[in-house]
Amino acid sequence: MPSFRELLVIRVEHEYFENYFSEYFEMVPTEETQNLMRRRGIVLKSQAYNLFSFFAEEDSFGFFDDDRLRLEFRLKDPDFFLYTDMADFDMLSQYTLCCKSGLVEVVDSLNRESRKRHGGALFYIEIPLSESYQEAVVLKFRSKTMKWGYMLISNTGKSDFQSYLIESNDESVHFLKPESVDIPWQSGEKGGLVVSSEKIPLRARNDQRMTLYTVDAQRPNYRRVVQKNIEPPVIGEVLFKNLTKDMVISLLYI
Repeated sequence: MPSFRELLVIRVEHEYFENYFSEYFEMVPTEETQNLMRRRGIVLKSQAYNLFSFFAEEDSFGFFDDDRLRLEFRLKDPDFFLYTDMADFDMLSQYTLCCKSGLVEVVDSLNRESRKRHGGALFYIEIPLSESYQEAVVLKFRSKTMKWGYMLISNTGKSDFQSYLIESNDESVHFLKPESVDIPWQSGEKGGLVVSSEKIPLRARNDQRMTLYTVDAQRPNYRRVVQKNIEPPVIGEVLFKNLTKDMVISLLYI
């Protein structure tokens, strides 16, 4: 039985999932790379959904300068672009990412090619085998940052929401005063849109919780709790034209 040495390790990370398990992608060697791996005695082993190791036979003769592995990065999650910061990525163009040891910010490292995209790969990963990989290659995706919004909808036809206030329980997220907006599916009726003052990185799991209060204008220090343990808005849950481009929104019926 031949013995093997480790060539390199690739780990894929995504801010949106953090340590949460999600098989949102796959990496597949191209046909040309599969032939090269057979000729050079290279083995690919997937140790986890996001961890890939390449091994070569101990008695292999090394590699030429133009020897490189080319992998297809394919998406398995159709919602990938909803939560991933891909900047001005063009779905019609072909991109290549050249690996190097250490951290590689994917969106900043993609090289756009002149040719059009074809096949099922979102982009290609190139690994020069003549390079030395002393540490793992970490391909990191950033999550989108978006404002949080809550649409207050009255069960009694109320249209004035200025007395309402939303606060995060740990005070890490700050919200503006409600703004009166049209409810798209209820002609002529108004809702109160409460929006965070800052953009917040999206997360698949978020333990943050909010509380909705009413404030008495005559007694500013008096607040009545309307709803507790309100969860963060979920990406794609509510879509409003001209509202949800840079914002995630949840509905709160009061």
